[in-house]
Amino acid sequence: MSLIRIGWLRGIVLFAVFGLFALYQGWNGQPNTAYDTLIAAGMAFFLGLTSVIYEVRRWSFPKQIFIHWSVMHVTILPLVLLRTDSWVHAYIQFNKSGLILFTVTFLLFKLMRRRQVKTS
Repeated sequence: MSLIRIGWLRGIVLFAVFGLFALYQGWNGQPNTAYDTLIAAGMAFFLGLTSVIYEVRRWSFPKQIFIHWSVMHVTILPLVLLRTDSWVHAYIQFNKSGLILFTVTFLLFKLMRRRQVKTS
């Protein structure tokens, strides 16, 4: 299966799970919670869709991180901004979170590479 299909499948499955939660909350008279969950469903969809970025073998890990970071600005950030009053604060928090996650991921990636080299 192609990476694009895999990404779409992951995104749709994640959206469906969160979407069902949103429907349940809406039916139970919790429209604000349902709205927040629907936004989370959108985020889950884009995260599932873009998760295949890390499976493109010909791209270096720093390139994968940069592409992922760029795509998150176009997909996830607008969804975050829908639920905030302070866009500047949300943007700063968004980038701080991304920096922490990417740093941890990069360090784990390097550790895994070292272990693979030692075992081969």
